[in-house]
Amino acid sequence: MNLKEILLNSFSSAADRDREAAFIHQNPSCFKSLLQLACAPDQKREHIVASWILEKYALNQLDCLDSFFTVFLKGTLQQTNDCKRRPMAKLLYHYCKNEKRRKRMTPEQIDSIVEIGFSYMLASQKTAPMAFALKTLDIFRDHKPWIEEELQAFIEKKLPNSGAGFQSAVRQIS
Repeated sequence: MNLKEILLNSFSSAADRDREAAFIHQNPSCFKSLLQLACAPDQKREHIVASWILEKYALNQLDCLDSFFTVFLKGTLQQTNDCKRRPMAKLLYHYCKNEKRRKRMTPEQIDSIVEIGFSYMLASQKTAPMAFALKTLDIFRDHKPWIEEELQAFIEKKLPNSGAGFQSAVRQIS
């Protein structure tokens, strides 16, 4: 069975995600295919499930993204489905939390991360991708002077009519 067939046979439960992440761990040669499926802009079931499995697998070993970070950024930027945005935004946030990783990033990669953050905050309908984008942007708020201003303007505009999840994310960065 190839990776795509495995993803199509997954029921997307937590147990399935654990099993599929374990499969990738046991078959590291499949990681690149998983990443390509997750990063594709397609919104087919196998692409959505791939993003969930990528999240489950990569959160435990974020270094697996090191060699593919530019590909991951490009894929993360082109997502339009909130079911795919949440795992991608979560991975990006956890990847960027590490100071050693941030020091290895190029200014172009940081610019891409900022673009992803604002794109997700403005376009996401769900709170989770927006909250992870907000927390990621907080890490890079000093990258360029306008980031702080735009971040604050967005928060001020969104906060009065926001739910508890967004308010919690704002409190975490304040």
